[in-house]
Amino acid sequence: MMRACGLGLFACVTAFSFAQDPAAVKSEGKKGEVVPGTFRAYMVVDNRYPPKVAGSMKAEDRHAKDTTNKMHDLVSEHGLNPVVAVFIGKDAKLATGGGVAKLATEMNKLMTIPDYRGNKLGTFVLFFRVQGKPETVTVSNPDKSESKVELDAEYPFDENRATYETEIRDFANDVKTPNVVFGLAPEKSKPAAAWSIAPEDKVTVVFFNRIRIVDRWTFDENGPTDEQIKTILAAVDESVLGTKKP
Repeated sequence: MMRACGLGLFACVTAFSFAQDPAAVKSEGKKGEVVPGTFRAYMVVDNRYPPKVAGSMKAEDRHAKDTTNKMHDLVSEHGLNPVVAVFIGKDAKLATGGGVAKLATEMNKLMTIPDYRGNKLGTFVLFFRVQGKPETVTVSNPDKSESKVELDAEYPFDENRATYETEIRDFANDVKTPNVVFGLAPEKSKPAAAWSIAPEDKVTVVFFNRIRIVDRWTFDENGPTDEQIKTILAAVDESVLGTKKP
C-alpha cells in the first residue's frame, strides 16, 4: 500500500511537470531533464528517525517512518524536494576518508542547517551490488485478467545479500551521517539504465530539485575530490537557497 502511494505521488508530480513542459516527457536523466523515474532499493541503514527505545534495533522499537530493512523508493518519498543521490558501482573504493564518505559527511552537515532542513533537502547513497537474473511474476489487472511482469533481481534473490549488507552497514557506521540513507540495489537494473548509469560507472552523483535534474557528475573509483565536492555543494546551495544564505 505504501509503495503504491509513493508511486502514485511520483506519477502525479511527474504528470504535472510534463503538462508544464511537454518536450520533457522523454528523459535520460541528463542535466535539465525531468527525473526519469523511480528507484526502488533495499534500505540497509536509515537513521533519520530515532527509535522509540534509544539504541534498540528491534523492529517494534523503530520509528514508523524508519525504512531500514525494507524495500523502498526514495525518489518517490522525496517528491518535489531537493535531493543529492549518490550511486556506487561495484568497483568503487570505499574508505572512511574517501570521496563518497566526505560527500556524505558534507551533505549530513547541510541537512542540520535550518534553512536546508526547512527545504527538506535529502541525500541517499545506493550501492549497486545485487546480482541475479530477472524474475517473471504474474500480476492481476483491474479487469481480473493477468499479465506477466519481469522484475530486476532484488535483495531477496541474491545469496550474497548479507555480505553486501554488512559492507554497507559498516561503511555507514564509520562515516556517522544519520541524515543520509544507505541502500542496496541491483548491479544492473532498468532504473539504472533509465538514469543513464552504465554498469561500468564507478560513482555517479545526481542532484535533482522539483523532480528536475539540476546537475550530475561522474567520478572514478575514488569518488569526488575535495574541489569536486565543493562544486556539488555550490550547486545545491544555489538551487535550494539562491540568494538566501544560512
